[in-house]
Amino acid sequence: MEVEIPNPLITDDSDDSSVNLKSWSSVTESVHSFLAIWPTLLGFILSRLLFGHLPQHSTQRFLLEFILIGFPSVILITVGSDYSVMYSLVVTIVTLAYLYANGEGDPSPKPKYEVGKRPIVFTLMRATAYSGTCAAILAVDFPSYPTEYRKSRTFGASAMDMGIGLFVVTMGLVSNRAKDFGDLRKLPRSVVPLLVLGLARTIVITAIHYHQDEAEYGKHLNAFFILGFTKLMGSCYSLLAKSDGQLLTLALGLLFLHELVLQLGLSQFVMSGAPRNGFLRANREGLSSLHGCVALYLLSIYLSKWYTALDYLSYKQLTTKLKKLLVAAVLCWLLAFSSAFLTGISRVTFSFGYVSWMFAVCLSLILIYAFFFELKQVGNPRPIGDGDKLTSQSLPTFVESLNMNGLTHFMLSNFLTGLVNLALKPENRDDIESVVILSVYMFVCAGVVFVMLKKRIRLA
Repeated sequence: MEVEIPNPLITDDSDDSSVNLKSWSSVTESVHSFLAIWPTLLGFILSRLLFGHLPQHSTQRFLLEFILIGFPSVILITVGSDYSVMYSLVVTIVTLAYLYANGEGDPSPKPKYEVGKRPIVFTLMRATAYSGTCAAILAVDFPSYPTEYRKSRTFGASAMDMGIGLFVVTMGLVSNRAKDFGDLRKLPRSVVPLLVLGLARTIVITAIHYHQDEAEYGKHLNAFFILGFTKLMGSCYSLLAKSDGQLLTLALGLLFLHELVLQLGLSQFVMSGAPRNGFLRANREGLSSLHGCVALYLLSIYLSKWYTALDYLSYKQLTTKLKKLLVAAVLCWLLAFSSAFLTGISRVTFSFGYVSWMFAVCLSLILIYAFFFELKQVGNPRPIGDGDKLTSQSLPTFVESLNMNGLTHFMLSNFLTGLVNLALKPENRDDIESVVILSVYMFVCAGVVFVMLKKRIRLA
């Protein structure tokens, strides 16, 4: 019932607070970590391309999609991690060549693309976060999981460092700016469940004496608490913005102030070996990251409102918008690379470099998904009305399942992760056993929410 089962094998670079601060390794890590999620991304694209003609929500379609999404994800983050980049490169080239040769998805002369209030690209990014996290939180407990993918304790940009950042972004993409104090009265419905889950997780972990790495969020806090506090604080801060456009200035100002405080000594204190006496010292990692989380959250709300300003876009409008996103993505990558040498990329404190990196990753995902699912319309798009508009055909069933019951999938994956750790001792498993256990685990998690989708059951 938690966001992530603590990992005793997390890379420990806390002996020297300067490790990875001004280093080329953080640059290469940030790129390599982004490439680590490509197999999942390609699985979504191939599922839409190859099985889009099958009946929606059919069991056959789900099983075939799992073969393209679940199995590659399991293999390429464990025993086949050395071949992950090669797999992604080959599959991407073959897919592009197929689309070019078959003229797949060529738009009609005057199409209009349905963006709506929850664009297809946001749904895909949310599914990417859920699927990737589901795989990683159990895979990390197996010896076959690459060391470089494990969370950093001070500075770094590993694959698992992306988890909490992606969830903050996806939370922001479906949130609204609080316009007055009346909007704040609605917060308990979304904040209280997260805080309750966080408290329940802390109580259970304490009761069973399960090891928790305090360098993640602190002694008592966990990711549920961080997401809940981010939602609460972000909504309060958003009252300062008189319009959605002002969220950008507000978020950047908050981020710069946050980084200034970190550079004045907070970052060094958080990453030191100082005693954990008292609540503030005991939870310094989680508490110090909150304003960085809020800045990323506000940036995500701004992005959502800017992207969905119009329900329908012409081909020219969409391409113009995506060109602006490309420029923003390049700028964010450059800021992240620069930060690796100047202030450092740190998930622990949600530093300026980390926020820049996460926004670069998310903008890049939006661009890739927009190309394949909007511009190319892979999977035989169906025109509606008089042909003036083009709507995206159904998303992969795997994606729709995660979108309908994402939090349920999230909690189930964490529950099963704990169960596997207690019953099967993953640290003692060989490569073949790890692949089998992970595949069954991924299938059960995805299968449960798929059945819920077919029965139209929505919990959370």
